[in-house]
Amino acid sequence: MGIPICGACHRPVEERVVTALGKNWHVEHFVCYVCEKPFLGHRHYERKGLAYCEQHYHKLYGNVCYKCGEACGGEVFQALQKSWCIKCFACSLCDKKMDHRTKFYEFDMKPTCKRCYDRFPTELKKRISDSLKDRDIENQRRRSLSPNAGRQT
Repeated sequence: MGIPICGACHRPVEERVVTALGKNWHVEHFVCYVCEKPFLGHRHYERKGLAYCEQHYHKLYGNVCYKCGEACGGEVFQALQKSWCIKCFACSLCDKKMDHRTKFYEFDMKPTCKRCYDRFPTELKKRISDSLKDRDIENQRRRSLSPNAGRQT
């Protein structure tokens, strides 16, 4: 099999190797096609044989689905500060499909349907509720510290 050759510099990769786009790369040579920043273990998105960071993929091709990693075509579901294809938005535990009318809860930064949430032990539900309240308080504090807080535009 031999030593892999880097797809960018065409030199042997003797240390850590990244395999993507059907090639091998030195870690520092596997970069975003647009900004040329190395991924360094961060997620990359592939399109037409090129690799993009999330920011540039999103800018060029639209919202990226949190579940399938593809560009969301057509309608997009936004929740938990993420985007999903309509067909991909589902409970992270039982995979039940959900939509904008479905009541769901956040668990581990992912959507959880009411049925699965109701099965959680009471202590876990209390911890989830407390952590969401803490996060809401922190977000309100950050907004109040923002230089534009309270300004009418």
